[in-house]
Amino acid sequence: MPNEYNTQLQVAAGEVGRQALRLLGAVDEEDLLREVSDAAAALSTRDPLVGGVLAESLAEVGSDSAVVVVASTRSRQGLDRWLGPLGGRVLTLGDLERADVPEEIAYFVGPPRFFKPTAVTAPRTPEVTFIVPAWFGDRTVPTSAIADYAEGGICVAARVIEVGDRPAMAPEQTLTEQNPIPEERLLPQPFWGRRPSEDRAPDKDEVEARKILLSGSRAIWLDDDGERIRALDPTQPPGERVGYSNVSAVAPGTHLLLREGEAERESLQARAFARIGARASAIEASQASWKAALIEKLAMRGVGESERALRALGVRAAGQVRAWASAHVMRPQSDGDFERLLEWLGLSVQPYFGHATLLRHEVHLATRELRDRLESAADAADLHELERVGHLSLDIAEPGLRGMFVTRVLAIAPFTELVRRYDARVPFADEGARWLE
Repeated sequence: MPNEYNTQLQVAAGEVGRQALRLLGAVDEEDLLREVSDAAAALSTRDPLVGGVLAESLAEVGSDSAVVVVASTRSRQGLDRWLGPLGGRVLTLGDLERADVPEEIAYFVGPPRFFKPTAVTAPRTPEVTFIVPAWFGDRTVPTSAIADYAEGGICVAARVIEVGDRPAMAPEQTLTEQNPIPEERLLPQPFWGRRPSEDRAPDKDEVEARKILLSGSRAIWLDDDGERIRALDPTQPPGERVGYSNVSAVAPGTHLLLREGEAERESLQARAFARIGARASAIEASQASWKAALIEKLAMRGVGESERALRALGVRAAGQVRAWASAHVMRPQSDGDFERLLEWLGLSVQPYFGHATLLRHEVHLATRELRDRLESAADAADLHELERVGHLSLDIAEPGLRGMFVTRVLAIAPFTELVRRYDARVPFADEGARWLE
């Protein structure tokens, strides 16, 4: 941007100069410090060349024919203050993928590696242009892996405009091109230490879980008992952002929907019991009764022998027998499996079957209601803030739903640990991801 709009650059350049002068006399390389100080001061003497080329390009083709694409929300906000009054439209690549794009040209400010490959391999405009300072070495434009094999494929014109003069002398190469250091290895990494848990099977009140570091100085223990966890996809259209992610698919970048101090399944059961009303105490006692009988059977016969006995009776999901003992699992999914399980426990089918089925039905209703509330809250939220910060509280005033928030997964532990079942999926404060943000 022109210097008159770029106050952050002026402040940063001034601070570099002040710090360089403070170090004079404290280090041996005074000439280098003065060079750094002079270079910072020189930034204020002329407007950045890239901005001038961008403004000329927009004037040449017309602001209605081109859209400017930047690498971050902060960059978008800054350039919009400059180009907005001139009629230019400034978007991030995420904005571009979701917006209606009538323009013919997309000017990407920065080298191709600052953007996802889809900027070129799945473009939104017929022409894509990257405006890059000449000193930036990697100007490689990505290509689709199937481009060479496609017949009649779309051919998008992508070009790179170099701005300024290249350095007279290329920096010394310390690595061969055949053996570069992957960029990921140079980024801050979390320290996981060693697994402190014993190397044994979990007890009835324990689960195997991985530690997940989250944006906002939080973490959770994520088990796979439930197979899925609620998530939000900000790239989807309104009304379709809230859903579930398979636990195995959770990865850095996934946005999880969690509740402060409580796992979602606990709040859903509480809402279900509240809906049931007067019969809630009888159903709660019924659930506790058959689960206590199952826990006693597992303790007496062992998990392996119990699974084999249930399979012999025709229970198809016998491998889930430990999960059925959990208070979070209302009943086996299959009616036949549940009836055979109750018979194996020496219990009559009723009232246990009817009570558990009613509870499951009410939990499903509560789940759908929660999803609708979360969709409404997500539609009203500033998802650009989520993209910039990594976490966002959802404004839900309804009792029982307060404290819901969205947070980005930053890192996942390479090993599991034994944790209490009631601690799984409950967010807690953790500074382990501070440097990842």
